[in-house]
Amino acid sequence: MKAIPAILLLFVMTCVGCGGGDAGSEDTAAETNNITSTADMKSALESIAQTGEMGSAAMGFRETLEGLKQSDATKADKLLSDLDKLEAASSPAATKKIAKQMADQL
Repeated sequence: MKAIPAILLLFVMTCVGCGGGDAGSEDTAAETNNITSTADMKSALESIAQTGEMGSAAMGFRETLEGLKQSDATKADKLLSDLDKLEAASSPAATKKIAKQMADQL
């Protein structure tokens, strides 16, 4: 009988730790890094142009540009070429410059 309060206390402490607050923010972060349109891409490029850091912000760029080929192949090919340069950029200044140029084209 004395074990029941201890078990209940353990159960309550375990449930309190199951809030899942961090899981929601991870889902939101994953959604914001998943570029699915040229508008999303432009926004991400503008952010990169400000910070000079790409990180995971460029996830989905290539797929978005491949989709753009259906409506504007010339623009998509130019942006894909610029994306190769952006991914190869070795300094924050170069990253900012290329990202700004790409954002201006969208």
